[in-house]
Amino acid sequence: MRKRILCMGLFVGGLVHCSGGENGEATGPGGQGGGAGGSSASAGGSGGMNAGGGGMGGDGGILFPSGSGGGGGSCMPTSAVETMCDGKDDDCNGRVDDVDVGKDGICDCLRLGIVGGPGSNPSSNFQAWLTERGTSVERTHQTPGEVFDAAFLDKYDVLIFDRLTRPYTAEEASALAAWVGMRGGFVSMTGYTDAEPDFYTNTLLAPFGLAYQPGLYSEPVTMFAAHPVTAGLSSVTFLGGYLVKDLGGSGGTSAAIGSISAGPVAFAHERGKGRAVVWGDEWIEYDSEWQALPEIEQLWVNILAWIGPQDSCQVTVPK
Repeated sequence: MRKRILCMGLFVGGLVHCSGGENGEATGPGGQGGGAGGSSASAGGSGGMNAGGGGMGGDGGILFPSGSGGGGGSCMPTSAVETMCDGKDDDCNGRVDDVDVGKDGICDCLRLGIVGGPGSNPSSNFQAWLTERGTSVERTHQTPGEVFDAAFLDKYDVLIFDRLTRPYTAEEASALAAWVGMRGGFVSMTGYTDAEPDFYTNTLLAPFGLAYQPGLYSEPVTMFAAHPVTAGLSSVTFLGGYLVKDLGGSGGTSAAIGSISAGPVAFAHERGKGRAVVWGDEWIEYDSEWQALPEIEQLWVNILAWIGPQDSCQVTVPK
């Protein structure tokens, strides 16, 4: 018999804290009904950042393993350490599918899709890094005819928008927004060609009230708002990328989390039970940066931890 309990999730620096349930039960990360509230931020006039605090999500729940609970409501562990991606809290630590064998801060149960082709520079280190950390990684939409709808989106927990091969429609953007609202997460990049394809992503971003703006900039991102995505960062490569503008009216909450002197180049967005990060450049995936700048890896660990499912797959992010 499965027993569902309620909890409230609060994500701070990659950790999840939950209050106790009835009869002293351990509780887990925000469940199917849970989600994190938003924060707001804006770029200061001189390039500085002003960040607001995040709000709490609603009640949620997790599923304990079959046979747990009972009259006293206690959890009966089926393993000492979580090792299976089965939608259960097998070790009764209050977290569902928190599998991270390598202790690298990336959940091994994450289903990840990369949409579009790779950029012009080598990025094999980035793709190998994702796979080596236990995630299920699939590159899709490298040809224009592939379908982008609810059935496609439901295959993944997280999407990375890379170099898109075609324009997308308003209907496809609505499907993306609905998927994020239910629990999905994505990160988008651009800056590949300084031509029209760089802005294919803007249609998909329209429901989120964010858009890449014309005009290329090259300057390290050194101004960061306090946010889980920016934890531990001091400088990130930005070469031939775009400013990101908050157009408002999205029905979610957007926060500028990274800026250069010209303005914001990175936003974090929350809506419903899902999250997104919009980054104005693609150099964070290239081998040259991975080899030279360790903060690039930290940025990706932070991003994947933050945009991943909030009701499962929550692991501790290394400091």
